[in-house]
Amino acid sequence: MNTAAIFSESWLTRREHADHSARAALPTQAAGAWLAARCQAREARLVDLGSGSGANVRYLTPRLPGPQTWRLVDHDADLLEHALGRCQPLRDMDGMPIRLTTQQHDLNALAADWLTNVDLVTASALCDLVSATWVEALADACAVHRCAALITLSVEGDTRFCTNDADATDRDDAWLFATLAAHQRRDKGFGPALGTAAPQALATAFGDRGFRLVDAPSPWRLGPAQRPLALSLLDGWAEAAREQAPEERARIDRWWRRRREALDQGQVDLYVGHRDVFAAPEPDHDPR
Repeated sequence: MNTAAIFSESWLTRREHADHSARAALPTQAAGAWLAARCQAREARLVDLGSGSGANVRYLTPRLPGPQTWRLVDHDADLLEHALGRCQPLRDMDGMPIRLTTQQHDLNALAADWLTNVDLVTASALCDLVSATWVEALADACAVHRCAALITLSVEGDTRFCTNDADATDRDDAWLFATLAAHQRRDKGFGPALGTAAPQALATAFGDRGFRLVDAPSPWRLGPAQRPLALSLLDGWAEAAREQAPEERARIDRWWRRRREALDQGQVDLYVGHRDVFAAPEPDHDPR
């Protein structure tokens, strides 16, 4: 799947239901408890990185205590405008309206001052695209400002076709997924991408800085109701594999036709592993 597909409005809309269904409860609940304890009588100040169409904010707002003020950060001004319109009616878990601002910014320029006076930074489906250096910079910024982080839906490499919940992945699938994993590590605009190493990189970066971690799997389980998303995903994977291994185009095309037919006819479902990570600073590791 190429970067343009990831950030297009149509792709973000297509994946939103699957993302929301996949999200793990425990990291979000831990984030809510952190905000409740930290903010108490004042508003919670949150920043969402790579906001896209605002899907992450739409998921989190009613599940976190208020009052809330959000800053949505993305490089795409059109997506930010779309997100602002869709997120303005949101209310927090106490039924109160939220406050919203947007900031058009290249995420490569992430700096510690982005998190000044911020209580929680969030990002969804972002950290497998960034580099290890970027994750270290995020963890450093959170450590400086004693800010918690909720980073969700990072791919972890467990991808398979299923029939009645039984693994139906074969040798060609395994080869294709290995080729895809190599493509996911290519530069997506942030340096060499973490790809499936993102969950472990996040855990290591925040753990090394004394943060308390709560993490849990958040897989996509794409059955008949999510068939359009599964087919779109398959098309993107085949495109990425052709880019990664152009000499194997015939093999990739055969795989793509076979698996597309199986998905289209409901013979298999698709499982795509992700992981959600919440990280909160511990008082005895305050560097200030």
